[in-house]
Amino acid sequence: MRSFLLVAAFLVSMLSGCATYEIRSTAIAKNQPLPATHGVVALQVINNAERLAPLHKGWTAVIVVRTDNMDAIKAAAIAQAKEKAEKKGKTIDEDKVDWDPEVYELTPVYQGTVDSQLFIGSMPPGEYMISTLYSFYNGGDMSSWISMPVFSAAGEFAVSDTTLTDLGSVLFQPLLSIKESSFWSTSTSSKAFVTRVFEESDLGSIVLPQYPQIQQQLNGKTSQSWKTDELDPLREKLSVLATENALAASPIVLPTTQQRALAAKFGRLAIQQDGSWTTHNLPTNSQLYAALQIDGKVTVGGELGQLFVSSDWQQWQLTKPVDADEAIVWMGQTADNYFALTSSAKQYQVYRFNQLNTPWQKVGSYVKKDPNDWLIQNGGLFAAITQQGTLRIFNDNKRHDYNPADNSWSTDKSTSLRNMAQLANGALVAVEVSQWDGVGSQLISVDDGLTWQSINRNLSLFGDIKADVSLPVLTDNNEVITLSRNRKSSGEKSQIRIATTALSNADDSSSWQLHGVAKDNCHSLLPQLTTGTTLYFLCDQGQIVSTSDFGETWQTDIDRDIAQMQAQYETFIDELKQQQVAEEKAKENEAEAASEE
Repeated sequence: MRSFLLVAAFLVSMLSGCATYEIRSTAIAKNQPLPATHGVVALQVINNAERLAPLHKGWTAVIVVRTDNMDAIKAAAIAQAKEKAEKKGKTIDEDKVDWDPEVYELTPVYQGTVDSQLFIGSMPPGEYMISTLYSFYNGGDMSSWISMPVFSAAGEFAVSDTTLTDLGSVLFQPLLSIKESSFWSTSTSSKAFVTRVFEESDLGSIVLPQYPQIQQQLNGKTSQSWKTDELDPLREKLSVLATENALAASPIVLPTTQQRALAAKFGRLAIQQDGSWTTHNLPTNSQLYAALQIDGKVTVGGELGQLFVSSDWQQWQLTKPVDADEAIVWMGQTADNYFALTSSAKQYQVYRFNQLNTPWQKVGSYVKKDPNDWLIQNGGLFAAITQQGTLRIFNDNKRHDYNPADNSWSTDKSTSLRNMAQLANGALVAVEVSQWDGVGSQLISVDDGLTWQSINRNLSLFGDIKADVSLPVLTDNNEVITLSRNRKSSGEKSQIRIATTALSNADDSSSWQLHGVAKDNCHSLLPQLTTGTTLYFLCDQGQIVSTSDFGETWQTDIDRDIAQMQAQYETFIDELKQQQVAEEKAKENEAEAASEE
């Protein structure tokens, strides 16, 4: 393994904020060949969390440091400093000589992913380590940045001339609540870890078609990946634990059987049956989003244009009905057609198909809008199947209806929505856009979004963020269920409680019946999963909890073993420290041997 001490010294200078080294771009052009002697590096980064921070959804850069020439660069810097000092009749402290390693920046390419990220770039031949995952935000009136050190947590890799280095997937796993404002300001190693996923990868087939000249240059050449070392068994244990505890935050209702499902990261899909949850592992590391049952088979869509089909929930066949630069984020069915919605870097695409083995026909396309376009808050894009069995698309402040008879669309005005879901009973629940802070009132529609009923509830102006953006529930008997901050009696501290009222009274804040207190840090109601009187909530650290008595009692349906991941990471850190001690001892022995000669 490359000198741990040199890498550690670079890490200290980087985190101290006093580094002055140049960060070199690795950007490659779509229609240009590789720079001379360069190789290509491709990487997928998966955050096992909803988002990194309120202002940071994902990483804006992966910082890479070259390690095979560090000794030479440092020696050259020391020699130059000595020469200058000798001319002045002075001596130097070699440990205080500044030197700059070669540092490179991989930036994300927004193709085929929504929650995970793809990074690709070119670098000269050499050996490298990922030093940092970095995210920068600039909103015009404020800026923010966060970073996560990596180094030996992922290991070393080589770049070779005109060769693809496929690094597969690297995961970021928080161990503390990322919701806490102190998460990114604390320097403790126990807050999170980064490791790589030990599964075969084929990122080349996904990213290289976007670069035809480079793909031709690399054609026929075998790709390479991470170098192996003695820490790999510990990294693999961390990887297995993290993927087994994949965040499942995309609720689904299977239309045919009305089964509830939770799509997760790392290709995990949890299915509810007879009151319990069973998790199935699909052959992908990417996020899953949508599922249908077609001709007795379950069909699951996700990132990178991947569609998985199974007749037994065990063996999965991968098909790619759309390009890899599109993510399949929704699927629905009518009496005569199946529909799918995909998300790419700049557009949403709508597809129609009749059978699993028939090509998908593109029937619609919508330009993506930035949710916050300076002074304007824009709504998102959502799909639903109406009670008349037709496809309806809500795109910002427009409603689009598809007519399959003549393959045409009609458009009308609508309400801008921040989030929307269709429940098993057909009702639409949503959160509207506010031009003030982006988050408006909860809404419910029983006429397919032609009209919306506003939900008038109480929440703190600041602090109840998860409850504020959470969706409500509408039961089969038109009872509204939501979260509201109230006190049951005067003098009592207000708390976030489960509240119910009739839909007809939902705009009257005095009509609510208050029930049990919401479970701490579990304020994201998942209305699609509601079954009878059982409500499901997503917690800040990814657990799924439920209550069947409006919050009087709670149970954990899907747990995440944070403690076990923390213990395994501490084992990794201990081994890393032992290697550092061993290297320090080896350096001392070398120095002693040299002095005796």
